[in-house]
Amino acid sequence: MSRKRTPQPTRAKRRIFIVDDHPLVRRGLTALINAEPDLIVCGEAATLQEGIVAVAAAQPDLVVVDLSLGDNDGLELVREVRSRRPGPRVLVLTMHEAPLYVERAFAAGAHGYVAKREMTETLLTAIRRVLRGRRYGAPRS
Repeated sequence: MSRKRTPQPTRAKRRIFIVDDHPLVRRGLTALINAEPDLIVCGEAATLQEGIVAVAAAQPDLVVVDLSLGDNDGLELVREVRSRRPGPRVLVLTMHEAPLYVERAFAAGAHGYVAKREMTETLLTAIRRVLRGRRYGAPRS
């Protein structure tokens, strides 16, 4: 008599949304994130306005936001995303490394901050830490 295997419950992948004005960066981030067994990119946007609308529709667990979105300021998107209840967590991924940018991002409501220069070493760690409810890259007080 053959025994049927009961499927093991699978954990849902955590949903990540990317907002960056460079298509190559979005594609690279999507490939990196989708290669992880517990994460999936659920959408992307290139502009502030696109991001506001698409993030609301996608309802991700985490939004990765660049601070420089063409002519717009990514901090505005951080504030908009954080104003929604319940809202997703926000991780800033940017070329700006000056402490002033870090402080402004956290003041706007970001949960994490990663410089693009160090992205390959730290991005996945930062994503998982922020998804667990912790901060990443916060300035020391």
